[in-house]
Amino acid sequence: MVSGGPLPSSKKSSLRGLLLKIGIPVLGLAMGVGLTFFLIYGTHTKHKSRATIWWSERGRNLIPPAATEIILRQDFLDHYAIYRVSEKDLNVFLDQRFAASGNPLNSFSERRPVESAWIGRTTGPMGWKVTASTVFYSFSASNGGTHNYYHDTATGLTYQESAYW
Repeated sequence: MVSGGPLPSSKKSSLRGLLLKIGIPVLGLAMGVGLTFFLIYGTHTKHKSRATIWWSERGRNLIPPAATEIILRQDFLDHYAIYRVSEKDLNVFLDQRFAASGNPLNSFSERRPVESAWIGRTTGPMGWKVTASTVFYSFSASNGGTHNYYHDTATGLTYQESAYW
């Protein structure tokens, strides 16, 4: 009796089929979740005004209502934005947003020029270039988060870094 080798096992092929039936959908789901997180946290979104921002109110309410040409980037606990707004509109917004319970705020008096060593340097993940006409505002929220606004008084462009806690 001559043997031609082992007979094919139906167990191996059914196990392989089961792995393919389960493995491919699980891999596809993992890739879909990864792509979703990349699109949310790894890319910039552009908006004509605050009304067109699809983020949660938590991020949207830190952008002045008068802001236009908005570019946003969201990280897990932070967000970054570049937008155009007049300093007057920025101050009205900051006065309302960061006033302590019932105490009026004069954000213009909180404004500081940037340190001369920062002029010409790029800061933040969105590549904001600090100019000689940039002024700086910084506020803490009731939850401990910090919100920094770099406003170029010559162009009206504002770079914002908001960290949530």
